[in-house]
Amino acid sequence: MIATPDNRQQRQLAVTILIAVVLSIFSVTMLPLWIANAARNEDIRELQQRLYHLQQLADEGNSLRPRLEQMKREKLNDGHYLRGNTETVAAAELQRLVKAITGRNQVSIASTQILPATKENDFVRVALKVRVRGAMHGLIESFYDIETEETFLFLDKLNLREASRRRAQVATAAKPIDAEFELTAYAYMPGDQ
Repeated sequence: MIATPDNRQQRQLAVTILIAVVLSIFSVTMLPLWIANAARNEDIRELQQRLYHLQQLADEGNSLRPRLEQMKREKLNDGHYLRGNTETVAAAELQRLVKAITGRNQVSIASTQILPATKENDFVRVALKVRVRGAMHGLIESFYDIETEETFLFLDKLNLREASRRRAQVATAAKPIDAEFELTAYAYMPGDQ
């Protein structure tokens, strides 16, 4: 036989069922939210640490900015790049260098043609198409001087041929040679110019 519970036992059973229902509702609704919130709090903590680290790096970068500016000024004055704040001035500087080098080696310039300049990061590539005439020894010395110049100069697309001669001209020991080449150098021009 089943005994019927008294009022006190019925209340305890009702409270137990109520607690079980509340806990099950809590575990279905609030517990997932609480777990998700805990995971988000951990993500926030990690992001705050990362932000702190990045702020330290930014502050360190700001302290290094004067040194960077000093290095940029040194780069402008180290002589490895063409001087000039425009492409035209840099091309004129390159023409001046070619004239000085060939003049030292008794090579005459037949013509120079400025080729289109191109921007490469903070540098502008300045190029000339150069035609010269001279003795082989003078040409070789000029090419050597171009390649070893303090300013970085790059000689490319070199064509050599014997200079055209008139029939009446007497043959000499040193035959003149015509040379045609492209000469490239770089000018430091930060920013849009």
